Amino acid sequence: MANDDTEFETGTDTVQAWVLAACQDLGLNVDADSDFFRAGGSSLTAVKLIARAEETFGEDSLPPEDLFGNSGIREIAESIVRNRQQVDAPQA
Repeated sequence: MANDDTEFETGTDTVQAWVLAACQDLGLNVDADSDFFRAGGSSLTAVKLIARAEETFGEDSLPPEDLFGNSGIREIAESIVRNRQQVDAPQA
């Protein structure tokens, strides 16, 4: 799901589905109520997830401190949505 010149839908439900699919692709058995690390995520899989998020949603869409601080699947999706909104917001 590389970011190509089309805007990826960044609604929380859509992003949550993306997070679930990305985690499952990384070999984790997760659902919406899962915690990334309790489901077997490691620092290596965290780096891979962060890289995938940046490819899809843009730079700083999932900072490490967000993932390590709030590692629930829903929280990860909310973090990406929040960070995308900050990047897309007009600069004053």
